[in-house]
Amino acid sequence: MRKWAFGVVAVALAAMSGQGVALADSSAAVLPPTWHIHDGKLELGQQHKGISFFPEILGLSTAAYLDDPARCPNAADKAFLPSVGKSNSDVVRAGVCQTSTTVIHLRTVPLGTAGPAGWSVTTTSEPGTVTYYMVTPR
Repeated sequence: MRKWAFGVVAVALAAMSGQGVALADSSAAVLPPTWHIHDGKLELGQQHKGISFFPEILGLSTAAYLDDPARCPNAADKAFLPSVGKSNSDVVRAGVCQTSTTVIHLRTVPLGTAGPAGWSVTTTSEPGTVTYYMVTPR
């Protein structure tokens, strides 16, 4: 029984370590189909998006950022976003992205709307909106 339990733990640890390695890979091939990557390689397909403001908010050069670009789940679960179901909500979009070392929390609101307490504001956003962010370690 003890050997069986050890074997189960060993298999579980091997599986988890494989996931971490896959996440560190910057190619979209290792992403779930409902995710996208901000690597600027638009010619490679729909999962590839522009690098946007990510290097700036992470304090990295573009080259350093591209070594570990942000990966984000698509907003498929919109029912869980703060703007859904609230006709008076000021949240245009909310989400989270991640690199291998950081989690980037994002919230886009109309210009003139305050962001969450303690969050920073990006210097670039869509016309009529502003995006607030908070970076936390992973």
